[in-house]
Amino acid sequence: EVPTRTAIFSRPRKNAKTVEAAMIVFLHLVGPEAGRNQQMYCAAQSRDQAAVLFEYMAQMVRMSPRLASVIDIREASKMLRVPELGNRFIALSAEAKTKHGKSPALIVHDELGQVRGPKSELFTTMETACAAHENPLSVIISTQAATDADLLSVLIDDALEANDPSTVVKLDTAPEDVDPFDEATIRDANPAYDVFMNTTELKKNAEKARRMPSFEAEFRNLHLNQRIEVNDPFLSASVWKQCGDEIDEDWSEFEVFGGLDLSEVRDLTAFVAVGYDKKRDIFHTKSLFWLPSNGLREKARTDRVAYDVWARDGDLETVPGASINYDWVAHRLRRFFDEHNIRKVAFDRFNMRHLVPCLERAGFSESD
Repeated sequence: EVPTRTAIFSRPRKNAKTVEAAMIVFLHLVGPEAGRNQQMYCAAQSRDQAAVLFEYMAQMVRMSPRLASVIDIREASKMLRVPELGNRFIALSAEAKTKHGKSPALIVHDELGQVRGPKSELFTTMETACAAHENPLSVIISTQAATDADLLSVLIDDALEANDPSTVVKLDTAPEDVDPFDEATIRDANPAYDVFMNTTELKKNAEKARRMPSFEAEFRNLHLNQRIEVNDPFLSASVWKQCGDEIDEDWSEFEVFGGLDLSEVRDLTAFVAVGYDKKRDIFHTKSLFWLPSNGLREKARTDRVAYDVWARDGDLETVPGASINYDWVAHRLRRFFDEHNIRKVAFDRFNMRHLVPCLERAGFSESD
C-alpha cells in the first residue's frame, strides 16, 4: 500500500474541516504518529487565516489538562511546542518575510482555494521543503477555488483522475446541473447538515440567494462548494450556464457589432464581437484577447491569473515580443473583419492615435 503524501479535503464552510486538520496535527505532534524534532506548519494566504487553525488547537490545549501538561502555547509566534519530543507546530502565512529554510514533516494548507491561478509561491516553497523527510504529509483543507485553472482545482482534478496513488481526495460538492436551492442538494453537499449545522440559517441563505441573484455566486461557492467566483456578477451563474452552447451557425449572415479595448504595454488588449441572429432572434459572441508572449508565465504568477493556461488552451492569443504590438493586432483585426459583416465598432479613445496608422498599414480605410 502506497503511503499518503497529500490529502485533500474540500467541503462547504462550517463542515469541520478545521477540526479534522487539528486532529491530524495532534496525532503527529504528540500522538501515535509523533516523531522527534519535527516541524509542522499551517500555511495560508493571510496572517488571519493562518492563525485560525493555531487558535483552534491552542483552545483545545487549554481545555485539556492532559494536552496542557505536554504542549506549550506561544501566542506571539503562533507556535505549539512539545519540549519532551522537540516537535513544533507553527502558523505561517504568505505575508511572512521568509518561507525558506523550513523542513516540514507535515503541512496543512488552509483555504488553498483563495489562490488565483495555477501557482503559489508559498505552496511551492513549502512542498519542495519536505524532501528531508521519509514520509512527509500535506493536508489541504479548503472550499473550492473559483475556476478550473486555479491551483486547488488543478490539484483536485489530478487527484480525481488517480494519476498519483499517494494523493487522496474527499470532495463534497453539489453538481452544477441540479437546483442549487433545493434542500436535497444542500444536504448532499454538506456532510454535517444533519449532524450539527444550523440548517435554519443555511436555508435562509439559500432563499436569500434565490431571491437576489447577486448573492447566488457566494452561496454556491461557500455553501455548495462549487467552482464559482464570489462576486457581484452582472449575470448570475445559473443564467450564465444557459449560454454555453457551441456556435455552429454561419456568422456571415449575422450583423456584427464590436468593442475594442486597447492596453499600453503589457496589459490585456481585447476585442469582443456580438453577432445578431435574426432567424432565431438571439445574440452570439466571439472574443479575442492579446498579451505579449515574453514574460507571460511571470505575469500570470504576479497577477494571479491563469494567462499561460488560457494561452495553452487557445483562449488567449500571444503577441510576439515583450509588449503589445499594434501592427500585429491590426492585422488580426483585418482578418476578423474580412470574415464577418462588421457594422460598427465602439472603442476607448485611449491609445487610438497609435493604432490608427497600424490599421491603415493593415489595409483599413475610413469607410471600414
